[in-house]
Amino acid sequence: MPRAIWSGAISFGLVNIPVKLYSAVSKKTVRFHQIDSESGGRVRQKRVGPDGEEIAYEQIVKGYEIGPDRYVTISPEELEALEPQKTRTIDIEDFVDLEQIDPIYYDHPYYLAPDTGAAKAYKLLVDAMEDSGKVAVARVVLRSKEHLVAIRPRDGALAMETMLFADEVIAAESLEEL
Repeated sequence: MPRAIWSGAISFGLVNIPVKLYSAVSKKTVRFHQIDSESGGRVRQKRVGPDGEEIAYEQIVKGYEIGPDRYVTISPEELEALEPQKTRTIDIEDFVDLEQIDPIYYDHPYYLAPDTGAAKAYKLLVDAMEDSGKVAVARVVLRSKEHLVAIRPRDGALAMETMLFADEVIAAESLEEL
């Protein structure tokens, strides 16, 4: 059985259903390593500065490029302050028809399974969503990032798909002539 990658609760109104999150896909991609053809050893990468000298990990800071060779550095504390609050809840904001969500916004599929003691409430939600033909649009924080998600019934269970925000999708009109 797959291992849950997150646990929390689906929340809307006064309803709170404990769930566990599982990836719905297992990608079968082949990953290659770089190998030195003479020694057969794996090629390692080093962090080097503009002078070619290796830089200690402790010396490295994060920065955002604001111009050619111009950066604003960001401290770990500043980055941490920007992280969304981890609530361990999937907060449903609305229920919509599936046709209202353009598939271009879908990103990664997951399954939600009921946690201990939540099977009855979970089944009621699945049945209500199946009967109404609705999809839940919600927000959740996973791995320190807030995600927009769509939750829909699928084969008696709940499937959750992370979605791209509108500003992450390039408008077709912005493309040059095809």
